[in-house]
Amino acid sequence: MGKSNRNTDRRQAAEALRKQQAAEARRRKIVFGVAIGAAVVLIGGLLVWGIWMNSKPEYEEHTPAARTTDTYGVQIGDGPVQVDLYIDYMCPACNQFESAYAEQIQSWVDAGTVTVNYHPLAILDRLSNGTEYSSRAAAAAVCAADAGEQQFLDYTLALYANQPAENSEGLSDDELIRIGTEDVGLDASWQSCVEDERYRGWVQEGNASATGDQGVSATPTAKVDGEVVQNSEFAEKVQAAIDAG
Repeated sequence: MGKSNRNTDRRQAAEALRKQQAAEARRRKIVFGVAIGAAVVLIGGLLVWGIWMNSKPEYEEHTPAARTTDTYGVQIGDGPVQVDLYIDYMCPACNQFESAYAEQIQSWVDAGTVTVNYHPLAILDRLSNGTEYSSRAAAAAVCAADAGEQQFLDYTLALYANQPAENSEGLSDDELIRIGTEDVGLDASWQSCVEDERYRGWVQEGNASATGDQGVSATPTAKVDGEVVQNSEFAEKVQAAIDAG
């Protein structure tokens, strides 16, 4: 092979290497850009979530007239077995849970074997298109508890019977009031409590307590004498605690 041919081969090899290196550099740039873009989207999403949470107004906390626990539960009954139920009125699984166990819960309460502490939470506020339906419904239910334990239970069942879909605006305050007055028979003082948003702050603090100190991350969550139980085993675990007492 002549000298000119060897030079040509070297130039061609060098050019091929340069093109390969340039292509590799472009690939790394694209991959890096996609990674940065994904990170920006993730960080942006987290920032939006954080801004949304921090932008929620703070409400003054009023202590309900109803019997409540220091962990923001509405107390129903006077039995020795302590049952804690963490619920959200927009949660379909909570509706199913209540439908499955409401009659049994009522029988335990009537028999004096359990105290049921209902914790109305607002985890799903983010799924009501900015209306904070879970908070509003929870506060209205706590107002119903002021009228009596049975009124709270009846209003809870009525809210589930009229449960709005997730990612909807939920029920309006007027609809919450109509359900209470027409379906449950709650009076004008209850209506004033709802209109004044009297227990929005209490619900807000209860939500923070449940998702923070109490370690609740989903609804419904059921505890029997302080221990989390599977929803499918709820009745069995409560009856076992009753029998053991």
